[in-house]
Parts: sequence; structure tokens; C-alpha cells
Amino acid sequence: MAEGSRDEILVDFQACTGLDDIDTCCAILEKHDWILEDAVNSILHDGASPGVEHTPLHSASMSSAVGPGIPEFGTTANSPIQIDSFSVDDDEYVAEGASAAGPSTSYSLPVTRTRKLHFQVEYRDKTVPIILSDSETVGKIKELLFDELGVPIDKQELNGIVKRSVDDQTILRDLYLPKENKLYLLTPGISNPTISRSQPDVHERSHDMDEEDFTLVIKFFELSSYRMFTLKFKGNKTILSVKQAVYTLTDVSVRHQVWTGWPDGIREEDTIAGSGINYPTHELEVRKIVPDLDTATSKVVDEAMDVDISGDEEDNPADPYSLEDDIFCPEPDTQHSRRQEPLMPENVTDDVSALEHFTREFKERYGEYHPVFYIGSLDDAIKDALQVKAVERKMLAIYIHHDNSIFSHVFCSQRLCSESIVNYLCSNFITWAWDVTFETNRARLINMATRHFGSVAASQIRNYGSDQLPALLLITRSRATNEVVDVIPGHVLLDELMTRLLHAVEVFRGQQQLDIEDEQQRDAREQIKQEQDAAYQESLATDRAKAEVQKAEEKRQQAEMEKEMEKQWEEQRKKQEEQAVKEAIMASLARILPDEPPEGCTKPVTKIRIRTPSGEILTRKFLASETVGTLMDYLTTKGFVTTDYKVLSTFPRRDITQLDPSQTLKDAKLYPQETLILEEKS
Repeated sequence: MAEGSRDEILVDFQACTGLDDIDTCCAILEKHDWILEDAVNSILHDGASPGVEHTPLHSASMSSAVGPGIPEFGTTANSPIQIDSFSVDDDEYVAEGASAAGPSTSYSLPVTRTRKLHFQVEYRDKTVPIILSDSETVGKIKELLFDELGVPIDKQELNGIVKRSVDDQTILRDLYLPKENKLYLLTPGISNPTISRSQPDVHERSHDMDEEDFTLVIKFFELSSYRMFTLKFKGNKTILSVKQAVYTLTDVSVRHQVWTGWPDGIREEDTIAGSGINYPTHELEVRKIVPDLDTATSKVVDEAMDVDISGDEEDNPADPYSLEDDIFCPEPDTQHSRRQEPLMPENVTDDVSALEHFTREFKERYGEYHPVFYIGSLDDAIKDALQVKAVERKMLAIYIHHDNSIFSHVFCSQRLCSESIVNYLCSNFITWAWDVTFETNRARLINMATRHFGSVAASQIRNYGSDQLPALLLITRSRATNEVVDVIPGHVLLDELMTRLLHAVEVFRGQQQLDIEDEQQRDAREQIKQEQDAAYQESLATDRAKAEVQKAEEKRQQAEMEKEMEKQWEEQRKKQEEQAVKEAIMASLARILPDEPPEGCTKPVTKIRIRTPSGEILTRKFLASETVGTLMDYLTTKGFVTTDYKVLSTFPRRDITQLDPSQTLKDAKLYPQETLILEEKS
């Protein structure tokens, strides 16, 4: 079948069935040999696909596509069954095909194929992954969920398979599911959320585990620290006995214990085995109840505001809320004596020692659990909190204290030292503190505020009276400047204090994220610039290296040229010397060479014609009695040294230079005339 027609059949099949998963559609069409009518009718006979109503197809064109003599899918052939294995994408299939041979036809049709289906089953806060063959049933999914979660099969309701109802015997293949599926497990008949793999049924196991040992790992929180207890109990012990054991260890009565980790709905009279906790080990947390004194605090503040603090103490003998007898202090005499020692000494000159004194006295007054105050100058605190990379940045909280304020003790003990406030400040702020009880210390703080936050913030601090303190200033950094974003007065309630801190941090986080993105972009640009600079430097280094190589090459060439010139000069010098020697020899021979016989000489004279290599003809007369050496001397005077040239006779061919130089020309048969040829020796 052509690929184009298969694409058209796939599109028509999806339009008819409403199935979106390509793998599923291809598997169904392949199962029916890409016969559209058979594939669609198989869906309609087995059940409608999710959310789609179908009408059986009867088309002459599709009916004609089935060749004559080919049995319908599912019929049994008499020939043996042939098993084929193949793979599509990530799913492994096993196909069984029936092949039949007729007189003129041979074919093979698949009967069943097995695919792996992936399920993600969500149950409350858990997600259970399951991989099953599509030959399994829906009930198999429930069995695996029972093994993993301990939820009884009859209590399970699975949603998300198809929009029509199915039973546990339904085969997954008949649902034509895609490869990836997401299911939701509902248990309307079970309200206990602590069901786990190790707890198939809490009520059934409680009687069987009464004598089993349960190990409870208990984390007891006390102020800013905690202690760990590992206790063992029999399963028949009650929850109350556990709490009483903790009371024995911590001196925190049962009614003041706040527990985390017990299952919902348990009672103190329930047994450990029947509570639904994990076996054999279960983790719990316990805290001591901190009484909410906000209402009492507000009452004290309101009544204290009505007291004429300028009057004598005896004028208000019945006032239970006088400053000298603070109801929030369990030991008023001790507290009164502590207030005589200020949090910060007068005339501070060293910020570090002043803040160490502040922290030490603050701990003496309000206990170990308090904010961690930054020990260092305000300048250093700003640098560590705000002038760092945006991802490491924190807000700066400045606590301004005044001992003469009626709110100071209440704010510090009931607000600032609250566990939630302390934890939040430690996580999101750097906290710096200053005591302005003495005017000299106030002036020092104003100078620091002017330098770091500007004259407006400094003027605001200058105008704070004791009745407007304490205050908590929240500082952030915006556009390279430090900014006071909120001033929280000391008379706020705990909820309002936490709300304002949360709001400030939320705004700060938004700006911090923008700053982080800006820094990342800036770092990216800087990195690109550095990479470009590095590439430029590398290019310069390469160019310098090339220049050095080129310079060295030029030097080498220059040296070779000089050497060659020196060689040429030396050769030229040698040639000149040789030429000078030759010329000297020629001049010397010319002086001793006999003159040419004159015309009319009576003595026997021979005429010698000499052809030079350049084609020139030299002609001279010699006395027949003159020797071969005289002839050679003549040739030398003409520049033809016998060491460089051969003197050859034409017929017979002889090398005259090889003759005895003392032999006469006549004896050498060079008489009465002869033509000689000069030939340069190789």
C-alpha cells in the first residue's frame, strides 16, 4: 500500500474514532491490515472511544478494498500459526499471525499484539508509576495499587481511563489506550490518610500488633533549639502514656504540649497500634504552648497610656500596671534591677563593643531566644545585607530601642522574641540594633542614618520621642541607593508585625528577582566581553607569533642572501684573480712569442687557421720549424688556455694539445697549412 494512501487512511480513522494518539491508531490499523472499515467497526463493536459516538461504516469503496478469498480478521486458518516479534518506538510488541496458502494466494495477518502501557496513578499526595502489558486487565492495576498503597481493591475507584464505565475484568487492549496515561485513585469509603504499603488495614492490624514494639523518634522544640528522644512502646500503650512520658522528660505538662505527626482524629485513649502510625518507626514533633498575651498586652498598653507617669508612684497605689511592677515580668524586683543597666552604655565610640554589650544585656532581659543581632558597624551591616550580589541579598532590619518607652518591654518580650518573628528575621533579614536611651547615642545614630539613608530618614529618627519608640526600620536597596521601605512602631500586635514583614519581603523578592536578572544579563555581557577580549588577545598573540616567524624567516632569507652574495663575491674574486693570472700569462707569452713571418720569407712557412667556439676564425703564419708549444702559446695569448680547450685537427681528427710541445709544426704534420678547431673541455 502506498505511503500517501496510509496517511489518508490514518486521518480518516482519527476523524471517525476521535482517537488522537498516533501510535494507538497505527496499531489498530496495522491490526486490520489498514482496512479502514474493519478498523473502525472493531472500535464500534468493542466499545465507543472516549467521548465520541460512532456510526458503523458501509462503503462500497472500502468493501472493494478487501480482496476476494482473504478471510476476515479473527478467522482460523488450517495452516500452522506463525509467531513474529517486532518493535515500534519504545513499545515492544509480540504478534501472532495466521498464514494460509491457497492455490494462487499467500498472506499473513496479525492476530494479537501486546503493548506496554505506562500509568501515573495519583492518590492524595502520592504518585504511583505502573507499567503493564495491554493484555492485562483493569483489576491488575488495582492489585498493584493494593501492594503499593495498601488500599483494599473493593475500596478503589479509578478515574481517567475512559469516560464510560469499565469493570475489573476489562482487558486494557480493548480500551485502545495511548502509551502514557494519567489515572486518579479515589477512596470514598476510606477517611484515614495514613494508609501506606506497610499498613493494609489499621483496624485489622491493631489487635495483632498490641505486643509489638513501636519506636517513636520525638523532636522536642525548646526556644531556638531542640532535643531528640527515641522511645519504645508496646502497641497496646495509649497516646496519653506517650505524652506523659514526654512530660517526665521535659517538664512540659500534657495540656501545654502541641504535637505534630499524629494521624488525624486520634484520641488520647487510643492505643499506639490502633492510631495508624507507621510501624516500626514513626517520627513526631512536640512544642510547648506559648500563651497568647496579645490581648493582655494591649490592655496593659492602653491603661499605661492613661497613667500620669510624671506623678509620684504613691498617687496610683492601686494601679496594677505601673512600670515598676510590670505584670509581664515574673520577677519584678529582678527586672527592675536589670533596667538599671542600659542595653548600650553612654558615649559609645566603638560600634562592635557597643553591640556586643547590647546583645548580652538583651539576652539577660528577654532570654536566650531572640533575634541574632549583627555585631559590627552599620556600614558593615549594609554591605553584608544590601551591597552584595542580588542572589545573596537580604533586607536590613534596624531595631531602635529606648528604655524609657512604655512599649519597649512588651515589644521585645512578646513580639520581637516570638518564635515565628525570630525565625523569619533570621531567614530573611540581617538585624542590626541600636539603643537611643542616651542622647549621645541618638546623635551617633542620626549621623550614621544621614550618611547611609539621607537627611529625610535622619530627620525622622531625630523626631522620634520615647513615646514613638521602639521602632523597627526595614531597609532595602533600589537603584543603587538604600531606602527605608517601612517603619514598624512598637505598639503593633504580633499578627500585624508578621504581616508587615511578609509584605516587605514579598516586595523585596520581586525587586530582587529583577536585580538578579539584570545581574545575569550584565554578567553574560561581561562574559561575552571577556571572551571577546580573550579572543582579541589570542588573535594578537597569533599575529605576534606570525610576525616573529615572518621576522625570523626574513632574517634567515637575509642571511642566506648575504651568504649567497658573499659566495658570489668570492667566486667573482677568484675569477678576477684567475683572469688576472691569465692576463699576466698572456702578456708574458705575448712578449716571448716569435713574430709572424713576414711576406716573402724564404724559410718554410705554414698557415694555421683556427675556428673558435664562437665561430670566429683566427689565422696566423708560423715557421714550419716552430714548435707545437709556440702554437699553444699563441692560442693562450688569444685567451684560449690549453687547460680549458682542446685543439683538434679536422682530418685526421687529432688533439693537438696531446702532442709533444717541442715537436715542430712540420713534424706534427701541420705544414704547409692546417685548419684547427677549438673545443671547450667539459
